[in-house]
Amino acid sequence: MDNSNNGKGLSIAALVLGIVAIIFFWMSVYNIISVICGIVGLVCAVKGKNQAVAAGAPTGMATAGLVLSIIGTVLGAIGFFTCTVCLLCAAGSLAAL
Repeated sequence: MDNSNNGKGLSIAALVLGIVAIIFFWMSVYNIISVICGIVGLVCAVKGKNQAVAAGAPTGMATAGLVLSIIGTVLGAIGFFTCTVCLLCAAGSLAAL
């Protein structure tokens, strides 16, 4: 039985990228890294899950990576846009002085 294409590698990558996305969400300067890692994690999780289903392998790790990547992407995007809006407002008020 050939297990080289059962999606385990992509599932692990998605899990790691999801964890990294959540960690970088807490650092307000690096929110864009959180969004990027989350999006790449989403792609890896979906591909890994599809490969695991096709091979008849368990899909739990891919599901966990998918959930963590979604959470990291959403929180990172919220943090990125709120910081951007805050900086634009601060720049506008400084320009008015």
